[in-house]
Amino acid sequence: MIFRPYYRRLGCLKQNFPYIPVMALTATVTQPVREDILKALRIPHALVISKTKEPLKQLGELLKNRFANLCGIVYCLSKSECVDVANYLNDKCGIKTVVAVQKKWHAGEVQVVCAIIAFGMGIDKPDVRFVIHNTMSQAGRDNLPAVRIALYAKKDFSRVACMLRSGQGCKTKIFRSALAQARKISDIGNSRCQLS
Repeated sequence: MIFRPYYRRLGCLKQNFPYIPVMALTATVTQPVREDILKALRIPHALVISKTKEPLKQLGELLKNRFANLCGIVYCLSKSECVDVANYLNDKCGIKTVVAVQKKWHAGEVQVVCAIIAFGMGIDKPDVRFVIHNTMSQAGRDNLPAVRIALYAKKDFSRVACMLRSGQGCKTKIFRSALAQARKISDIGNSRCQLS
């Protein structure tokens, strides 16, 4: 069941205007609802790419080759990962990147911002051209195309599960629900990576 049943009618936009970009944004949603939204609105699924043995180098090349000089967000699992990614992109790739310094990013002083997944920034910045999830996840609103990419490795699920265990009791209903959702996302990552 789609989150708002009357949104289902918006699918006719893609049917009547197939080359006009459509993006659905929501703060939180379960995987079945997400799939229903994508299907109802006729939005293609996000791209999932297997991480290489050098994921930071892979990310830097992706940004330089596919998103050169474009504004975007790289979501990470932890603040320390944000710092590592931002340092690498600045020092090794020459891509102006900050860690969750939204004011500079909004002003266009930097190209990329690294933020933890829960930070949820960028929704109101009109020129976001890409959103990359550097870790398994638990963008442009000015009518121009934007891309969402998930970089995925099997170890990402273990990291998420470990963080869930340390944050909540393993027997709570919330923990079981969060772990089940993480497993579903992991299954999608595993199946999509096998296809690419």
